Amino acid sequence: MLLVLGCALAFVDATLRLGSREEVLVVAQPVAAGQVVTGADLRVARVSTGSGLDVVLAGEEATVVGRRAAVPLVAGALLTAGEVGNAPAVGSGSDVVAVGLKAGAYPPELAPGDRVQIVPVASGSSSSSGDGTGSATSGSPVAATVLSIVTAPSDSDTPTVFSLQVLTGDADEVAALAAGGQASLVEVGAGS
Repeated sequence: MLLVLGCALAFVDATLRLGSREEVLVVAQPVAAGQVVTGADLRVARVSTGSGLDVVLAGEEATVVGRRAAVPLVAGALLTAGEVGNAPAVGSGSDVVAVGLKAGAYPPELAPGDRVQIVPVASGSSSSSGDGTGSATSGSPVAATVLSIVTAPSDSDTPTVFSLQVLTGDADEVAALAAGGQASLVEVGAGS
């Protein structure tokens, strides 16, 4: 009889604990600081949310999607409100430069958070090859991180605009290359 009563009490206790679980957002894949959080970066999990946790509930996903990660987000971690916000996209020693590029001057699969090199190229009209494709110039490639991309409509001559984070000392050079139509982007591999 005591065994049956003990099991019944344990079942009631477990049911009450499980009943206090809530659906919260969990980081599904790593997100770099400054990168815009997307729905694909998050998943829902049911957890017991004790006091003191400032987790983001699943129903509040719209309040974090589209905002920048204030700190690096680790896959599998509960998402807290303080980890997203309007944190500056760049830190001290870095600047943001806008670079407008036509199709063919960048890998089409680039996304925010990708590491790239800005490679100086001669503009098509000044190419010595005569084929209009441009050739490398004497400048050195500049390391950058893609912060955002504004894609041009496919039926227009408008360039796709990349917001790139570069070191402060490289910002003027990159801006000059972009203004002269002499920039091309190369995606940097994970091991580089």
